[in-house]
This record gives sequence, C-alpha cells and structure tokens, in this order.
Amino acid sequence: MPALPLLAFVAALGLAFSGMALGLLYGSSTYAQLQALGNLVYHENGYRQLPLALTAERLQWLRSLLALAGAGGVATAVWLHRRHRPVARLKAEASLLFTRSLAWWKRLPLQAKALCLALTALLLLVRAWYMLNYPLSTDEIASYDFFVRPGLLSVTSFYPIPNNHIFYNLLAWPLAQLGLSPRLVMRLPTLVLGSAGTAVGLVLLARLTGLRLALLITGLVGLSPLWAYYAAVGRGYFLQFCLVQAGFFAVLELLRRPAGFPHLAWLAFLASSVLGLYCVPSYAYPLAALGLGLGSGLLLQRRAGQLPALAAAGAFILLLTLVLYLPVGMVSGWEQLLGNRYVASKAAADFWPPFRAVLYETAAELFGPSLRISGPWWLAAACLGAAAVRCLLPAGPRRNTAFLAWLLLALPLPMMMAQRVYAPTRVLLYLTYFGYLLLALLILQPRLLCQLRRLYLPLLTAVLLTGGYRLYQHQAQVQASQRETRQLTQAFWFIQQHAGKPQPTKVWLNAPLHELFFAHYSRQLPPASQLLLHSSRNPVPGPGYDWLVVNNRLRANFAQQKAYRALYRDQLVTIYARVR
Repeated sequence: MPALPLLAFVAALGLAFSGMALGLLYGSSTYAQLQALGNLVYHENGYRQLPLALTAERLQWLRSLLALAGAGGVATAVWLHRRHRPVARLKAEASLLFTRSLAWWKRLPLQAKALCLALTALLLLVRAWYMLNYPLSTDEIASYDFFVRPGLLSVTSFYPIPNNHIFYNLLAWPLAQLGLSPRLVMRLPTLVLGSAGTAVGLVLLARLTGLRLALLITGLVGLSPLWAYYAAVGRGYFLQFCLVQAGFFAVLELLRRPAGFPHLAWLAFLASSVLGLYCVPSYAYPLAALGLGLGSGLLLQRRAGQLPALAAAGAFILLLTLVLYLPVGMVSGWEQLLGNRYVASKAAADFWPPFRAVLYETAAELFGPSLRISGPWWLAAACLGAAAVRCLLPAGPRRNTAFLAWLLLALPLPMMMAQRVYAPTRVLLYLTYFGYLLLALLILQPRLLCQLRRLYLPLLTAVLLTGGYRLYQHQAQVQASQRETRQLTQAFWFIQQHAGKPQPTKVWLNAPLHELFFAHYSRQLPPASQLLLHSSRNPVPGPGYDWLVVNNRLRANFAQQKAYRALYRDQLVTIYARVR
C-alpha cells in the first residue's frame, strides 16, 4: 500500500515542524508573558478580558507535548525517508505535472490563452479595487487588534472569539512587523494567495472539464459581488475556499483510474485539510464531504483496499490539528474553541421554525438575486442532485466531478440540522462555486458545448457583462460603508481634538460599532494621547466621564442629563460633553 508510507512521512514532517516551531515559541516564553494575554482587551458586545485557563502545570504540559511531537516527528520522518524514499516520488510526480501542464498550455490556441489571461487579470483588478476602496470591516479590525498586532503568542493561543483565523493571522503577522497599514496587513495575503489559487483552479478545472466550461464558471463566480468582496477582505474564509479547491482536485485525481499523480494528490489532500482546519475550524464541513466522496468513490470502483489509507489520512489530520490547537486549549481553554456561541446548538424550538427562511436567505446571498429561486434550487439540488448526476452523466471523470460537487453542496444541510446551528454565509462561501459547477456539468455537456461553439464568445461576454452589472449595483453598498466609516472616524477625531489636556480623557460608549473602531483608532496613537474607553449597556452612565457616545436609538434616555450637553451628532451617534 504505497500511500501509507507517504502519508505517514508527511504527517511526521508536519508534527516535526509544528512541534518544534510552537515548542520554541512557548519554551522561550515565560509564564508571566502568557498570563499577560488575560489583560488584552477584546470587543464582544462591549470591552472584555478573557479569563485564561492557563496554569503553571498546563504550561508545563504544553511544552512537554510540543517537545514530544517535535522529537517524535523528526525521528519518524528520518526513519521513513531512509526506508521508503517518499520525497523522490513526490519530486518525480511534481516534475511530470509541471511538464504536462506546460505542454497543455502550449497546445492552447492563442485566443484561448488570451481569454485565460484576460479573465485572470480582470478578477485581479476587481479584487485590488475592493482591497483599496472597501473600508476595513469589523472582523478585520478585530483580527488585527486582538491577534495580529499583539504578536505570535496571541495569534497562536488567544481565542476569546472565533475571529482568530490562526493560519491566516500567521501569514499576516510578518506584514505587521514590516510596519504596513492594517488594510494591507489584513488584505494582502488574501489578494495574493486568492489570486494564485484562482489561476491554478482555472487551469485544473480546464484540464478536467474543458477550457470553455472552466472560463464560464470562474467568470460567473468570481465576478459576483459576494465573491469580489471576500476575495479582497475575506481573511481566512477565501483562503479556506482555495484549500477546498486543492482538496477537491486531489480527491478527483485519487479517483481517476489510473491516477497519474497519486502521491501529490495524497499530499494535497492531507496538507489542505490540516491548513484548512487551522485556518477556520468550519473547514470540517467541506472536509466531511471530500472524505465521504473519496471513500464512497473508492468503494464504487471496488478499490476498498485503499480505504485504510483514507482512514490513516483522517487520523493524521486529526493528530496534526490537535497539536496545532494545543496552545489554544492549554492557554485559552478548550471550551473557547469547541463550545463558543457560534457552534453551540440552539434549542429545537428556536432552530426549526425559522430554518427554511434562514436557508433561503443564505441561498440568495450565495447563488443569486432571488431567494424564491435560489432557496428551492439549493434544496432540490441537495435532494435530487445525486440522481441527476447518475442519470445524465456517463461514468468517468465528469461524473466523479459532478458527484463530488453535489456532496459539497448538499452535506452542509444535514450537518447543520444535526448540530442545530445556522452556518453563516461566509462559512459556506465555497458552495457558490460548486453549486454553479454542478449545474453547468449537468446542462452544458460536451456535445452541447460543441454545438454552441459559435455562441460561446457571446455567452462568455454575457456572463462577464452580468457580473460587471452586479458589481456596479454593489457600489451603493460600498459607498454606504464608506460613509459609515467616515462618520466613525469623524466622531473619534471630534473627541480627540476637543479632549482636555494633560488629563486622560474618559469616554463612555453605548454604541457597539464605535466601541470597536474607537479602540482601533486609539491604539494607533501614542500612549499619552489614547482615550480611556469604557463600554456599557446601561441606559445611563456612572459619574466621572468626560464624554458620552450614545447610539441615536438611545438618545431619548439622555435628554434630561443636566451634567452633559450634546455637541456632535451624525446618523449613527450623539456625543455629549460634560458641562464644566
């Protein structure tokens, strides 16, 4: 069974690297430095601090387990390399894949090459525009302020809220050390890796289904406003999609008979799964579909002898993910990761009545403009997609592709029902790509595409124009976000410019958005100029505050406040100053 030594070797390398890197970080950090994470202020419906689960004993266990993982990984990797030489096989397959891909590209007509490059460049320009023009989101600010800016200890172990996409924040951390702006720190990895992933995904899909279909799918999905937004500002969510794509094509390669690159495919499946879970734990949704698709495909092909390799891959994925999340469990507490409010089950009385409405709204965001069409289509595709694939597509790579796309589209529904959890749209972003891919594979079969050859360019043009029109319509939302951010900035600088000196200025806030942004702006200033911010959900403040920042919906509560007078008002808040 040639896959098992390779899987074990890759897992051993992962254990060695993660154990040694995290072991070095936590072995060189003092207990006091880790305890200081409990003093970090984060925002979740007000300013909060996380009571850490860390103790001296837990820190010692963490260091010991990481050292064991690192040493065990090194020893195992060295032994497997000497006995099986797996790196030689990977090099040979990588070289062959590069040679074949280059030959495929050279065989393409000039027009096809031009279309590929033009579409890739267009998507890059759209994403760059969003990166530069869309204001920083609340999630980006939280990720930067609470995890990336404080340093590696906070990135790898501080987990008060699930905004900590650890793998993505690790990619952003070096950019923060270079002194780049928060916008570039939080968005450059998405732009660079997402664009590279789009280009590679286009080539792989074209080799699998044909260039015409690949261009249509990539253009249709990439130019939707939701995808343009997340491709620029999506943090770990868009990186998750790129990793899902890697796992998707890896599974299809493993189901191909004979597989041309089995070792590379197993490597891609294992690595993308671990990195996906380390980026966003909700990667468990697509991973379950990929694992089920690979297992059922092997059984249908009467290749049950490879199921132990799949089981080993699953065990290695769990082991590596556990090691990577050890700092989170030992420092912040396992309940922060596994029991936070985003994964906690709802009561049946709260979950089931609005379930269909929530699904329809999610489908409208993912697939198209009307929930009356998108919602029923998602449910119908989930229920009947497998039967349609079996009836309409002959056995072969195209059917495997459609069946795996169906699993990715359908499986989140029963998983959400079993958990009694509503997965946010951003978690299910990958469904847009695989939903459209499934529909295209069922409708645009090769014979029909050949018959429509003369109409292909007008069809592709119509897809691009539709995407452009949808992006144009989305500009109203972009401008609304820009106006909102301008008001947040103006309100902060109004207080900053009128604050009394040299005494620290105490500001009371009952406006959640302003609480997050004011803290972000204040952290950019020298310590002597920073505001003393306090949040509350009480209707009136306590004594001793210089300024009150109040959501306009609560303004009536302050009409009788004689100690304060209103000096500033916009569409969001009213700011009161203490009467002196």
